[in-house]
Amino acid sequence: MKIKHTFISSITCTLLSSIILVGCTLQEGQSGSAQITTDTNSASQQQNQNVGLPNIADTVESVRSSVVSIVSDTVSRDMFGLRQGEGSGSGVIFDSSGLILTNNHVIKNSTKITVTLDDGTQKEASIIGYDKLSDLAVIQIPGDNYPFIPLENDSNLRVGDWVIAIGNALALPGGPTVTVGVVSALGRNIDISRDSTLTDLIQTDTVINPGNSGGPLLNLKGNIVGINTVVVRGNANDGTSIEGIGFAVNIDTAALVAKQLIDTGKVKWAWMGAYLSDLDPEKAAAYQLSVREGVVIQAIVDDAPSSISDLIPGDIIMAINGNKTSSTMELTKMLRHDYAPNDTIELQIFRINADDSTETLTVPLKLGERP
Repeated sequence: MKIKHTFISSITCTLLSSIILVGCTLQEGQSGSAQITTDTNSASQQQNQNVGLPNIADTVESVRSSVVSIVSDTVSRDMFGLRQGEGSGSGVIFDSSGLILTNNHVIKNSTKITVTLDDGTQKEASIIGYDKLSDLAVIQIPGDNYPFIPLENDSNLRVGDWVIAIGNALALPGGPTVTVGVVSALGRNIDISRDSTLTDLIQTDTVINPGNSGGPLLNLKGNIVGINTVVVRGNANDGTSIEGIGFAVNIDTAALVAKQLIDTGKVKWAWMGAYLSDLDPEKAAAYQLSVREGVVIQAIVDDAPSSISDLIPGDIIMAINGNKTSSTMELTKMLRHDYAPNDTIELQIFRINADDSTETLTVPLKLGERP
């Protein structure tokens, strides 16, 4: 695949995480063992109300029947031929008809998918559809009247909110594993392969282990806020130790993908056909540009929508249809949630000409479907 290049460099982002410790002090009663018990319980309950400690047990009890364990028999090909294997993960039933949302990598290359319900019942599932770009998949088990959690966003998720992860951690027997943490950040992007980036993720300090993939990330009401997908461990490029940072696909993306997979078996993503990066404000200031934020077109893919438009490498996208695009994340989110293939959009462009003059242009672009 040929591309046209520009000399504006891309930006490398480093993720930072923090740990919040919360403590409380219990008070004792003043006389008699019975009085001590009563007063201690009363004081503890009062403190829980004052501090706002979450009641995790009740939430877990109300939703655990909708969380399933998934084991997939897989076949892959290597230099020695076909190789059989087995993978495990989690999923969440989101419709009474037995529709289950999980990660694509949990069921990838599977020849058989076995779903274990909370009561131990096992059923073989069929694949409804999958999407590599979001790493999500929908499968279905036979039967109906299953307990489920709908894919609805009824909360304004904030950094610092309590969240609960439920899943088949390490494929341990005896039911799902529950861990608790907070939302550490929103809107994170993670490269999962050379050509694939997960965007607009929820970052959490909730412990996510192998086998949790595809399980739900819940708020204290028991509503799904994300689908657990990635955990980062090990050392960064500079040798800094990473203790385990979890990421989940947010509920808006999950609901959008699930609907398209049910309707058509695949997801059609709008595509510009260009490599993009965030405009570096410091470099913009150094070159005395009149803009300080936007999305730089680094390169254009041959035979893609951008290649048959008036866009050129080096153009800075400032807005789509009048809506500001200050970062690649904002632009990508707009394309995924607001537009479809074959839609025509208008890009507000800041361009530096060969003679160093600048101009602001409006460039129409007919979007294609991401291959």
